[in-house]
Amino acid sequence: MSEELLTNPVTGEKMLVLESTPEVFKIEYALRAHGEIPLEHYHPNVEQEISVSAGEMHVTINGEHQVIKAGETYAAPPSALHFQWNPCDEEAIATETYRPAGRNHDFFRTLFGLATDGHTDPQGMPSLLVRAAIFTEFKDTIRPAAAGIRWVVAILAPLSSLFGYRRLIRKYARK
Repeated sequence: MSEELLTNPVTGEKMLVLESTPEVFKIEYALRAHGEIPLEHYHPNVEQEISVSAGEMHVTINGEHQVIKAGETYAAPPSALHFQWNPCDEEAIATETYRPAGRNHDFFRTLFGLATDGHTDPQGMPSLLVRAAIFTEFKDTIRPAAAGIRWVVAILAPLSSLFGYRRLIRKYARK
């Protein structure tokens, strides 16, 4: 597989896909100064390793705040609730490795594609119906941390499918 660059113009995230197999999804990930990911989440049965090469990445993992500086690595255990942000004045760059890979590649391709096409709010989040489609489609790979959001996703999933949002998000995934 050749390298693929994914960009999210809303959140400022950039991902260079280094490896994408069923066993490993590995990216070089950049988060702009004062940027953050859109939502606390977890990856069922997936370990996520974060190795920072420039700047520093702040994360909460199961409610515990960690600062990962250049040259340091931290692993989030399987199913750990986590959130990442960069409160610094310089871009943070990290290599992230997911084992097993799950469908993380397709998830990020979908979320970043939606942002590129104007289907997200200023924080990078799609509408509730699109979110329901995303988290239903990728429930084996990623889930929102908040139980209330998971409950809303379950309720809205049939409506989301009825209005064609499942078809919308599938156009971004690999064929």
